[in-house]
Parts: sequence; structure tokens; C-alpha cells
Amino acid sequence: MRTFYLSSEASQSALMITLFLTLILSLFLLIIAFGRHHDNRKRYMHLSVFLLLFIFLNILGDAFSRIKTGLDYKTWLPVPMWLLWFAVVAVNLMFIYEIAGLIKVKGQTLSRNSLKQAIDLLPSGICYFSPSGAVKLCNLQMYRLYRTLAQSDLQTLGELQNALGDCDRRSGIIRLPDDKQTYLFPDGRAWHYRQTEVTDEDGVTYTEAVFSDMTELYHKNMELKQQIKQLNIISRELRRLSDNVLILTKEKEVLHAKTKLHDRMGAGLIAVRRYILQSSQTQEAQDAIDLFRQAVSTIKNDNEYPQGDSELDKFMHDAEAIGIKVNIYGELPKLEELCRTIILAMRECMSNGVRHAGATTLYVTIENTEHNISVKITNDGIPPKNKVVPKGGLRNLYRHITDCGAVMEIHSSPVFVLTVMFPKSKEGEE
Repeated sequence: MRTFYLSSEASQSALMITLFLTLILSLFLLIIAFGRHHDNRKRYMHLSVFLLLFIFLNILGDAFSRIKTGLDYKTWLPVPMWLLWFAVVAVNLMFIYEIAGLIKVKGQTLSRNSLKQAIDLLPSGICYFSPSGAVKLCNLQMYRLYRTLAQSDLQTLGELQNALGDCDRRSGIIRLPDDKQTYLFPDGRAWHYRQTEVTDEDGVTYTEAVFSDMTELYHKNMELKQQIKQLNIISRELRRLSDNVLILTKEKEVLHAKTKLHDRMGAGLIAVRRYILQSSQTQEAQDAIDLFRQAVSTIKNDNEYPQGDSELDKFMHDAEAIGIKVNIYGELPKLEELCRTIILAMRECMSNGVRHAGATTLYVTIENTEHNISVKITNDGIPPKNKVVPKGGLRNLYRHITDCGAVMEIHSSPVFVLTVMFPKSKEGEE
């Protein structure tokens, strides 16, 4: 059997051409192996096959050129021609089989291009930076956002950080003060920036920068704040209506007290008439005169009701009309709402003191400290036998005071004391 060196020129040329094409195919698979496979054994196998084919082709090519020019040559491969063809065909069949496998799994595996296309479709802006700060992988959304930030192309992590720091002056982009790393772009969209570090399987640390679209959440938050403002307005209106209900309740109680006094006045007038008719100096006559004096005093006070004066003056007039002396220690706060709330508490305590304890004097102590305003209200009436449970007017007063942000406490022993604590911050806010 003839070897390569003894074969015809046509047979030698055909073998060398086939071997050259096989070498090109091997180089193609070697490049794919280094780009796709993570298994080093696969890479080394393709590299070894490529080197063997390259050496094989060089040996045959050198012998072919020397045979053609009639020079001496060395028989490095004294093997039959059919064996050489068998080796080349076997290598080609192996390569064709591997190419068929690559075509089969082409749509089932991720390549660099497919990964880049996938992240380009994401609505968020994503970019990965190498340890040196250079861009490693970046999608189109990140490039668009950075161009709006800096009017240039993104190159390094430092450029992105500088653009975020100077966004208010350079691009008109607003950094929202209430949210960390959230930016409002000129087109009305809000983006939240997040920067983290990720490590791959080889231990290399990359920096991941992500812009997430927060537009819908931002507008919902603005709507919520607007609704909160409207609710605050409604709350203040409800508080005003609650104040009116308390005032009407107190006025009704004062009217009831005045009605009783007017009844006494009528009784005094009848007694005076009887006294005049009898003209006798008895104790009953003296009592009739006292009732008559109280009636006249009541009429005088009603006629002099201070319609245009302050709430405190009206309260003092009502207390005098029903025979209650009010001693106030300290100064009422200048804030109108706090002052009105304290007077409401004083009216409730006065009404309950006259009705349940037979009180004649009301004591109000106001202390203005650094952190709060304290109001203590008591009377000289009969101490309660049982624990006072808020109901009726006291319950309405408690609800109103808590709506104002204050604290109300009731002590039943040894004497009745109602305490209201207004935080100083409440006064500052109002």
C-alpha cells in the first residue's frame, strides 16, 4: 500500500486541501468553545485537536513541496494513504456531530448576544461595572437615562455618581427630598436609583447600578398626601362642629340653671307680696326678702350679659349668674383653640359641681412648663363617694380633648380633680 510520499500529486493535493478545511473547522469550534463552554477540559480538547491538525498539515505540506521540487525529504508519517484519509474523515465526522449538537441547543442556551438583547427589553435601567469602574454590561434604558442626566455617553461608574450628585444644576432633574435616591425627570417620570455589589463564580466583584421606575408609586403618594390634607380640613371642621355641640350643651345647662333662678325669683316676689300683706317681722319675712334680692340680682345680671366680650368673660358672667365663684391661678394660653378647650372643661366641671356636689367655688390652676400646659380643675363641693366614670358631658369633653392631641385624667379621691395636659408642640403647630 502506498504512503503519502509515494502517492500521486493529485492524491496528495486532495488530502492536503481536505486537511486544511478540517483545520479551519477546528479553529471555528475552538473559538466557540472558548466563548460558550465553562468546562476547561472541553477547551483544552479543542485546542489539542487544532494543534495536532496544524502540525499534521505542516509536515505534509513541507514534504509535498520538497517532492515537487525534487529535494530530499524526511518521511515523518510512513503510514498508508487510506489510514490518513480515515483519520481526517473521522475528525470531520466528529466536528460535524458537534456542530449539529450546537445547532440543536442554539435556542435553548443563553449567549452573550441573547443576554444583551434580554436586558435591553427590561423597563429598568441596568448597568454592571467592572472592579476598575468601567462599563461591563449596560442596557439601552440606562444609556437613555444617563444621557438625560449628563448629556453624554456612560463610560465609568464615577461619571454616573457625579451626574447624580449634580443633577439639580446640570439637567433640571429634581432629587425628591422625602425619598432616598429617587429622582424626578423632566418628562414627569420618577426613578429610584440603587447600587449594590455582586460577585460571580470566579470571585470577581462587580458593581450593579439599577434605575427602577417609581412613577406610579410617586403619583399615588402625591394623591395620598392631597387626600391627607383634605382629611385634615374635614377633621378641623368636625372638631369645630364638636365644639359647637359642647357649647350648645353648656348653654342648655346654663339656661336650665337660670330657669331655676327665675323660679326662685317668682317665689320671692310671691313671698314679698305675702309679707307686705301680713306686715309681720318674722323669719319667713326675712327669707322672702333674701329671695327677692337674689331675684333682682339675677335680673340685673341677665340684662348686663356681655354679648361682645370674650369666651372667658361670658363664662365668668354665667358662673356669677348661678352663684359660683371662680378662682383662676395662672394665665390662660394665648392660643384661641386651647383657651376655648379649657373654658369648655371649666364649664363642664362647674355644671357637674353645682348639680352633683353642691359646689359654690371653682378652682382652676394653669401651669405653663417647658414641655406642656397643665390645667387642674376642682371645687369645694362634696367629694364623690364612688369613682367618677366619664359619661354624658364628660365623655364628650374627653373625646374633644383627645382630638386636640391632649390628655385628660379624672381623680375621684380625696377630692374631684380634672387634669388636662396639652403638649407644647401642639401649641407650636397651631
